[in-house]
Amino acid sequence: MNKKYIQEKGIKKEKQSHFTNIEMVKDLLNKYPLPIKDSILDAGSGINKVWYDNIKNKDKDWVEIELGKDFFDYNKKVDWIIGNPPYHKFVDFLFKSLEIAKKGICFLISSDKIIHFTTKRLNFMKEKGFFINKIVVVNDCRWFGRYYYLIITKEDNGLFDFIDKNYSKEVKQEAMQSEARHSSQA
Repeated sequence: MNKKYIQEKGIKKEKQSHFTNIEMVKDLLNKYPLPIKDSILDAGSGINKVWYDNIKNKDKDWVEIELGKDFFDYNKKVDWIIGNPPYHKFVDFLFKSLEIAKKGICFLISSDKIIHFTTKRLNFMKEKGFFINKIVVVNDCRWFGRYYYLIITKEDNGLFDFIDKNYSKEVKQEAMQSEARHSSQA
């Protein structure tokens, strides 16, 4: 851990780090193998670099704020971004990844992060040419139980779709119109 770097950047240290299970990483990498000639960035590798150490590709790199390499300072384009991003910065990591990934993003996220895929964000991903292509469900009771390994690629296989419409506005308008109809009939 590079305390001086953290202090200089004004980074607040999280209460505790969570290390991703090595066997889980191996299983996920085997479930969706990345082309061996592609470049890969382990985003937020953690001090144990479990993803980085298990990626077989020779063209690979890692970033970890605690080791002095800030993901948000990384500007080199890579084919794939992979890893278990810090949960408190998931959306920021996703947006940064959409800027520097050429082929795809593979992130392990907790079940409470799925709600961050709003229609606005899904539209942004679509504008950048990225789509959720596959979801692998894994369990890890050390943390919160259920996790999702999201494979986000340039291929839209129709697995994950959305309707970009706000129904709450329509319901409110319908309720007001219905109330007006009932008031005029009374």
